[in-house]
Amino acid sequence: MQPVGIGVVGAGGFGAFAMSAFREMPEVRVVAVQDADPARARAAAEAYGAKFCETYEDLLAVPEVDVVYLATPPAHHGPAALRALEAGRHVWVEKPFALTPEEAEAVMRLARERGLRVGTNYVLRFNPIYRLARELLQSGVLGELREMTLENCATDEPLPPDHWFWDLQVSGGIFVEHGVHFFDIAGVLSGAQGEWTYSQVWARPPRGNLDRVLAVTRYGSIPAVFYHSFDRPYRVERTEFRLACDLGDITVHGWMPLALTLEGAVDREGLARLEEVAARPALEMGSGRRAPVQATLAFLDGYEGEARRCQGRWMDREVTHRVRLTLACREEKMVVYGRAIQAGAADFARAVRDPGYQPAVTPEAILASLRIAHDAATRAVRLV
Repeated sequence: MQPVGIGVVGAGGFGAFAMSAFREMPEVRVVAVQDADPARARAAAEAYGAKFCETYEDLLAVPEVDVVYLATPPAHHGPAALRALEAGRHVWVEKPFALTPEEAEAVMRLARERGLRVGTNYVLRFNPIYRLARELLQSGVLGELREMTLENCATDEPLPPDHWFWDLQVSGGIFVEHGVHFFDIAGVLSGAQGEWTYSQVWARPPRGNLDRVLAVTRYGSIPAVFYHSFDRPYRVERTEFRLACDLGDITVHGWMPLALTLEGAVDREGLARLEEVAARPALEMGSGRRAPVQATLAFLDGYEGEARRCQGRWMDREVTHRVRLTLACREEKMVVYGRAIQAGAADFARAVRDPGYQPAVTPEAILASLRIAHDAATRAVRLV
């Protein structure tokens, strides 16, 4: 099949990274590039054998553009998506899909009316570590999922005080610009739709930049707490997503995760499942992509006879071992990141080609995560 033609809007840092991922894909091809900086767009177009477009209208007029990919600041997403749909183009958007749920609903409504596809680059859904975490939760190897806690301590080194990231009218703030990723993946992990409960934000003196935020949410009966800060040097960034279950914990390490730790008590069936996971040479990412991994399964304790009996939530259980599974990708972060973009783009390209295909990231899922993010941002208690 002919590759789906992508018109890239935004050739800055992330747009350039995405284009480098697209170049290695048979499913898509960059056919046009436009940017607020014409020189940057021209250079990217020349590098990828694409058409240079001086204006957005020029890009929408290129016949080979099947999908408009928006890699611009968030405030641009909603209006630009509407214009693309009006021009008969499918739209794939960097997160967040829009600044508000109302804006997103308007885009989705027009897409339905025109019979066009819309999606967003929720790259964590295609990350191999998160996909394994979901598999482990669904297997019940540690019982039921009971609570989720995210700590995302990120760097502000590339974010000077006047960067658009800090402008709430442009980015929507940390919850909207960044947090939607994690609100969405929490829904994937829990299998439930999330709902905002409480949030607070901290302002950094003297300019009042909101650099630390916290949200309490629930996914069905599962509470989830999300803490984000953008205030650290790059070398000490840390992101951990802990999934607390009946019989232990699964911890996902990294913003673009490369490692996972499981520690808990298991029965013989659970042990056999973990042994199979530990023996895998690679993990699936979707759309035919895989990530090489290496794993270690350590035995922390063994139980015999009556010692196998334990209780939690007033339920009698029997376990045979306490174990720790550690698993890590064998490739560097940006390699895994790029392949996750490829898996997501290939999935969306398939949806463009096949009207009957249900993409991994649905409009309903996009709207659900954006609603939580918007509620968290607009209803937060502000602290200094």
